[in-house]
Amino acid sequence: MSWVVRHAQTIKRSCWITVAVLSTLIVVAVVDRYQRQYVMLLDSQQALLAQRSAWGYASLLNDLQTHKLQQSMLMANPPPKGCLSDVFIAGQQRSTATQSADVEGLSQYTLRVPIHQLAPMPKPQAPRIRLKDSGIHMTSRQLLGYTCDGRYAVIQETQTRLEPQPLLPPQALGSAIAEGLIVHVALTQGQGPTLYFDIHFSAGKATYLPATEAAWSTSLPFQVQGEERFFRHYANLHHGLLMRIYSDPLAPHFLSQFLSFNGFGLLLAIGVLACLLLISGLVTHLIDASVVQHQAATRDFLTGLYNRRAAMTRAEMELARATRKPGSVCVLMLDMDHFKQINDTHGHDGGDQVLKFLAQLLTRTVRQQDLVARIGGEEFLILLPDTDLPGAQQMANRLLQALRTSTVEYAGKRIGVTCSLGVCVWNGPGESVQNLLIRADRLLYHAKQQGRDRFASERLPDSALA
Repeated sequence: MSWVVRHAQTIKRSCWITVAVLSTLIVVAVVDRYQRQYVMLLDSQQALLAQRSAWGYASLLNDLQTHKLQQSMLMANPPPKGCLSDVFIAGQQRSTATQSADVEGLSQYTLRVPIHQLAPMPKPQAPRIRLKDSGIHMTSRQLLGYTCDGRYAVIQETQTRLEPQPLLPPQALGSAIAEGLIVHVALTQGQGPTLYFDIHFSAGKATYLPATEAAWSTSLPFQVQGEERFFRHYANLHHGLLMRIYSDPLAPHFLSQFLSFNGFGLLLAIGVLACLLLISGLVTHLIDASVVQHQAATRDFLTGLYNRRAAMTRAEMELARATRKPGSVCVLMLDMDHFKQINDTHGHDGGDQVLKFLAQLLTRTVRQQDLVARIGGEEFLILLPDTDLPGAQQMANRLLQALRTSTVEYAGKRIGVTCSLGVCVWNGPGESVQNLLIRADRLLYHAKQQGRDRFASERLPDSALA
């Protein structure tokens, strides 16, 4: 316990330094994990969007190739000259249905269109691209001929549909990687109008949503520090297909995802920090309580000096040290003169102020290694290690001189204080602390008998007025 009391501040400081270091390490680890997962998510999103955009562009090229193939087949097998009979039209319908069944995403129809509706229809060899039912539709129409009654044009319509590619299942973190992403797409084929649409990744799936040229123009990104975006530009001169892509800032909801993925670890880290703070607080409280308890057991409550029990313990230690390593130890027994009169004149509060004053003066006057203790009401003990009798007499004289030149101010009055001292030297290993104090007390009594405000030493007639 005494070691804890002596090093209380060091122990408390070490505890809080340990807490600060561990807290810093935990915070650094969390920040490092956040940054690494953020970079990993950005890389994953860039890779995901690169794969999706390449797949989408390749699928569109494949659809265009399908339309051109159908046109080539029609050119290789042209319809008969003249009007088209109902038998031919029925056979053509069966043929297109059979071809559509063998190709995924391909639909073909043989249609009869009234003559007056033929003009607004698109040119036969120009596929029309549009967004419909969350899918990209390509439609091309070729004129086969006219019915024999001259009322209808026979059209072969080819349709292809591109739907969003499915995301990875949630257990593979595919949906989490893409969650919240928004990609803007501008698609142009040949001389046709540009198709603008957005791709939203949400709830584990990708959805195509219509957009406008105005929205595309206003949402074009500009360079912002700290933002990561995805950009791609695809062009195919053979098919005349141009696709431009850019995304909103990547990892838009990373903080919530980070908390979701690392919730248990973060709670554990917070718990560790809380435990460290609690333990350090408890250690500090226990150390403070130990210091208070130690002071209550070893210190005088009024003056803060050592009490009689602590002084006896310290004196035993000094005598034991002087026995192991021969040295001289002296004792000054001090008693305040006329203290009862001070109490009667100025009250107990005034007496307490005088006692505090005397304790402070003694502490300032003696050396750092000396011990000052209050062992009675107005009685004090001064233990002087490594001091011979002449040195102790000089110390006694210095104390008397300091008291004569000092006064205590209380309630607007100045109170003079004097004291009497008994000075003696330890006789060696055969003498106990109790016997040493008894001799010092006798000398103190002798000093009072001589008239007070002086010290008495055991070597008479060396005792003299200071």
